[in-house]
Amino acid sequence: LEQTKFLPAQKGCCTVRDQGNGRLSVSGTPRLDALACPMKIVTIEMSGTGLARVYGVEGVHITMSGVGTICYRGPLLGQITSGLGWISECILEQTSEKPLHSSSKSDKIMDRNQRLMVILAITVFFLFF
Repeated sequence: LEQTKFLPAQKGCCTVRDQGNGRLSVSGTPRLDALACPMKIVTIEMSGTGLARVYGVEGVHITMSGVGTICYRGPLLGQITSGLGWISECILEQTSEKPLHSSSKSDKIMDRNQRLMVILAITVFFLFF
C-alpha cells in the first residue's frame, strides 16, 4: 500500500476516521465510497444507517451495528453484526461491446436476482407480521 491517506467520497451526516492502515470507523448516516481506493486489508467498523463500499485486496474485516449496508470487494476475513444491517459482496457492472444474448446466463445476474428475492421476502415479512 503506497498511500497512507485517502479522501473517500461521502455524502450526508457522518464521521469517518482513516488511520492510514486500512482501518475505517464510520458512524451516522453516511454514504462512503472507497472502492476506488484499494487497500491491502480493510477493517471497517460501521454504526448507523448509512452505506459503505470498501475494497480490501487481501481481505476485509467488518463490524456492523445498526441498519446500514456494507458492500465489500475482496475476500471476507470476518464479520460481526448486530441489528438489521446488510453485508454483501459488491458486484461491479461490466460493460461489453458485444450484445448479450437472451439465452446466455450469468452467475452475477442470478446472484442479483437472489438478493432481490431476499429483500422482497424480508419486506413482505415486516409488512404483514
